[in-house]
Amino acid sequence: MIAPIPPMQPMPPPAPSPGAGGGGSADFSQSVTNALNEVQQTQNTASTAEAQAAAGQGSVTNALIDATEASLETQMTVALADKGVAAFTDIMNMQF
Repeated sequence: MIAPIPPMQPMPPPAPSPGAGGGGSADFSQSVTNALNEVQQTQNTASTAEAQAAAGQGSVTNALIDATEASLETQMTVALADKGVAAFTDIMNMQF
């Protein structure tokens, strides 16, 4: 039986950065880096599960679940990157 997916928890509010201004970009950069690291870790987990299933040491079901999760996270990351590029392009095309 497949375990139910736990509900998503809201992100905690960011801690106030010391000093005035400039801290926001570092926080954003760190958030993006952490998100990409999570995607990479999910892909590594899926790859390991697939190798174990192919060797007969793991569950094919778990390998499929891990692969699907990695695929969805990758698709979401690409979609967010596309939206970011589109927003940047829109800003650059603004007439002042």
